[in-house]
Amino acid sequence: MSNFTVNGVYSYTSSNIYSYLGRVPSNETRLKEAFDEFNVTPTGTNDDIKKLKNAMYEEYTAQVKEQIDNQNQAKQSVAWAGLLAQIGIQATGDYDTDYAAFNNAIQLLSQSAIDGQAMAYFAGLRSEAASAFGLQNKPSAAMDTMSFYAYQSQYL
Repeated sequence: MSNFTVNGVYSYTSSNIYSYLGRVPSNETRLKEAFDEFNVTPTGTNDDIKKLKNAMYEEYTAQVKEQIDNQNQAKQSVAWAGLLAQIGIQATGDYDTDYAAFNNAIQLLSQSAIDGQAMAYFAGLRSEAASAFGLQNKPSAAMDTMSFYAYQSQYL
């Protein structure tokens, strides 16, 4: 068991750090940097380590929530949402699913078209789809959320 001293005054045992954080920092400097990063003032008690863990967890959950919100927002603002709405389909935000739904619907609608005007309209939609579903609009795969342990390892 080793001691970690912060600011040359406050000492924490590696076993206490591990019991609260689930890991031990690589050195005293990393522990001090973590206290500074998360605005926890060391006092030399185990409550400091609890506060550090809580501050890390709060920031981690805020980042995860933001990531999920951003992914949900992306689903609602996809480039092909308007195109799908023209033929009565609501975009899911998943490129492959929406592209397949568009192709199925436009094929069925085109088969039922009996006049030249309807056929021209569906041809126009196909042309618009080439742009809306172009590779530049294909979203990259959603990032997996990192675990709290992996997040914590950045600081300790």
